[in-house]
Amino acid sequence: MSDTTPDQGWSELLLALPEFILTDANIDENDELVADVELPRGLQPCTSCGVIGLHPLHDWRSHTVRHLPVAGRATRLVWRKRLLTCLEGCGTFVERTASIAPSAVWSRAAERAAVAASQANIPIDTIRKEFGVGWNTVMRAVLAAAQQVAQVRPRRVGIDETVMTTGRLTTRRRQFLTALVCLDTSLVVAVTQGRDRGSAAALLADHAPDAKVVACDLFSGFKSAADTLEDAVVVADVFHLVRLGLTALDEVRRRRQQQIHGHRGHRDDPLFRLRRVLRVGQERLGDDVVARIFDRLREADTDDEVAAAWVAVDLLRRMYQAPDRDTAHRRLVAFYEWAVTVDVPEITRMATTIDTWQDEVLAFFDTRASNAPTESANVKIKSIRRAARGFRNCDNYRARILLHAGQPRSLPNTSRIRSYRFTTAA
Repeated sequence: MSDTTPDQGWSELLLALPEFILTDANIDENDELVADVELPRGLQPCTSCGVIGLHPLHDWRSHTVRHLPVAGRATRLVWRKRLLTCLEGCGTFVERTASIAPSAVWSRAAERAAVAASQANIPIDTIRKEFGVGWNTVMRAVLAAAQQVAQVRPRRVGIDETVMTTGRLTTRRRQFLTALVCLDTSLVVAVTQGRDRGSAAALLADHAPDAKVVACDLFSGFKSAADTLEDAVVVADVFHLVRLGLTALDEVRRRRQQQIHGHRGHRDDPLFRLRRVLRVGQERLGDDVVARIFDRLREADTDDEVAAAWVAVDLLRRMYQAPDRDTAHRRLVAFYEWAVTVDVPEITRMATTIDTWQDEVLAFFDTRASNAPTESANVKIKSIRRAARGFRNCDNYRARILLHAGQPRSLPNTSRIRSYRFTTAA
């Protein structure tokens, strides 16, 4: 086995360890590949004085580590180390190589493969079972890799919170994480624990001090934190504004349902049957369909409050279809006038909220920035929590997030052994 092929050694071909010599290999009773390897005799630096030379052999030591699976079979390396005597009389030391760290339980290649698996959102428990190492061993490698993620200073960022622990069925309080996302690349820049002005301001100051655009939802804490940045424009997210309108519409419909029928919506109740179509924008419906819906609303609600709320949501939607800021401002004024005219409590409350955020709402037409990349990153963050069955340690959660959603995914291009063939008609 120690003989080499004309081009490469067996250790490099089978184990991807070119510096070693494969001396023996066998399958044990656990159906694992056990490979005996050793380093060729050569120059080694003394670990005490640093003198490089051909130090005399004193004894042999054995070091067993886990390695990458070979052909789907778990692999164990048994490294037969030389115990050398320093030429300068410092004492004895063992051989070292970059492929296996001193006193390690697995090789560097296995560690890199485990980190890559964590980047693909495979749970740590699954990884440690595959490699036959401890959970803490894998997590230490993931934490070290997360510290090596390249730091960027984005100019356009989005900020949003996500739940770390729900607090359900436990005595723990609900805990949140705040994520900072680059709007240009949709990558997570940084994560911090908490959901308040202080944590958001520290996040922006540390990782995006030069940001010119900050997109967020309608949370005053994020707005106050973004105001601490110099010359930064705060943009209220389009999705959250439209959702605010749809929530108000649902509240009006449920209230009128209770007032008219005395119970929540049933299958045959007219307002309940219209609940889904009312969430569709009027611009996507034909004129005859819109007219029929208004007729059904007037029959079901003689006070026309639900119809008035539907018109208010449509005015809000049309505001975002404006080509420029001035046109959007005029449409927003029309929305305010309609809210005053109909005098529906839910619509009045929504108009008051939008008036408070008016500058941030209209800033969308100057920057065209939205929190869509941030919401996309939040989906990845939540998928990490689901795969891990929850987290209690914020540092571990942050490391998993940065590896999975904080850096671009680079997959190797493997060449095909067969080319594509297209069936042609006879």
